[in-house]
Amino acid sequence: MKKYKITSLIISAFALVLSGCVVNPRTSSTTTSITSENTTTSAISTTSEDSSPSSATSLTYSSSASSSTTTSSNDITSSIPSSSSSSSQSSSSSSISSSSISSSSASSSSSSSYYSVPPIDDDPTWNINLSLRGAEFRNALQSKMAGKRTQTTTYNNCLSVGAKAAAYPNASSSTFVPFYHDATLTATTGQCNREHTWPNSRGTGKDGPGADPFIIRPTLTSENSSRGNKFYGLGSSEWDPACCGFEGARGESARVILYAATMYYRDGLSLSNNPGDATSLKTMGTLSTLLAWNAAYAPTPIEIQINNYLSNNGYGRNPFVDHPEYASYIWNNNGLIGGEIPPDPNEFDDALNIESTLSNIDGNEYVIASSDSSTSFNYYAMDNEPKADNLPWYIKPIGAVVNDDKTKMIPSGDVTFKYYKFIKQSDGNYYIQNKETNKYIFGYIDGSHYSIGLGTTPTNNGSLSWSITTTGKGFVMKNAANVYLEYYNGSYCGYSRAPSIPIYLFH
Repeated sequence: MKKYKITSLIISAFALVLSGCVVNPRTSSTTTSITSENTTTSAISTTSEDSSPSSATSLTYSSSASSSTTTSSNDITSSIPSSSSSSSQSSSSSSISSSSISSSSASSSSSSSYYSVPPIDDDPTWNINLSLRGAEFRNALQSKMAGKRTQTTTYNNCLSVGAKAAAYPNASSSTFVPFYHDATLTATTGQCNREHTWPNSRGTGKDGPGADPFIIRPTLTSENSSRGNKFYGLGSSEWDPACCGFEGARGESARVILYAATMYYRDGLSLSNNPGDATSLKTMGTLSTLLAWNAAYAPTPIEIQINNYLSNNGYGRNPFVDHPEYASYIWNNNGLIGGEIPPDPNEFDDALNIESTLSNIDGNEYVIASSDSSTSFNYYAMDNEPKADNLPWYIKPIGAVVNDDKTKMIPSGDVTFKYYKFIKQSDGNYYIQNKETNKYIFGYIDGSHYSIGLGTTPTNNGSLSWSITTTGKGFVMKNAANVYLEYYNGSYCGYSRAPSIPIYLFH
């Protein structure tokens, strides 16, 4: 098996040489030492906010050196000669007019570059079963990714976290390398905003994937606005990260999107070859182009630094920075290898069972869930707090999936479901109480806005009382103020009529 994989890498490297693809790590005018997670010393340190790093492998890149190597034994090394430099590989400063953004005079001359990776059969960081393919490999990898995350942050805080992760020229710098650039350009947080690498309107929002510092990156404000919500790619309806002046941004962008599609596949994120996809599909791409860029452009020193910093601080790791070849275990140019498979609830000890009988719900606690599609395996459980910006009429969702007959629900990653107790009243209606907060779901109408909220007493002459009827496996919940509970466009909210997709209760 190991002989086969080494041969595959050699064949892949030869194919890249024939196609003129260039491995293009970020460079600076001086030799820069980027130290992997747990290294004790480095020129650019990735010191944890909470603890100092321990010892491991160091990777060194130089703008003038002909190679970069790792010190780990038994490395598989592919030498891929560079082509002549292009204008897109020149210093980023040429496209930036602001004098307040500093630029160094790094060389843009070409030289041979080397891309070293650990042996793919023996990496204790991931310890993944390499006989798996397609959705099975993705699902197993996602489980490993979720297990490496010990803390989360907020959308608003992603700017400061990202700035620390990309700090340059050293870990204590107030300047950093903004996304889509190399170390020839640095900026401050005042010159940047938060870039949804996977666009907000295409399914990330500002929670979950929309609050993940791997996905939300500090980006120069003008470049963020110029992209909009386009797919990455080279077509007229796509956006090329290299347009900012750094060609290696293509590989970095590809690996961020591969990370998102793996980590949050249970939230409905998936890859597509159609830049014209409706935003409701939650797709991103262009898949075939992302796979080509991932293969052609090696992980860059700043990309590795960011991966190590986020890992050292508990945010997890991007496996495609450690192992770009993992992408070919999951996707080919046409999509997910073997297609999507329904999740197996037998693999999870905490799968929840659906409730379909109204007579059972009085006095019992349930996870309230729904979906944005009657055919989807992706479900969203109701949280017990308002969504971003504390808007009282939107309640946050929690990602989950259901099995093929939709009788069991499985948490997405390491989430904790919120339970609601259904308390029957003398008039036959129900109060619905979250036991953690002792708050009730209520409904009210504010002008033309049909709203819901969580509280001990309702606002705006609203009501705590809900009538509940069954629709097969699901339920329709109507408040005494004539407000229906529904899941819509990434939130739980109120509606003026019965939703097309019912509410489901799981226990």
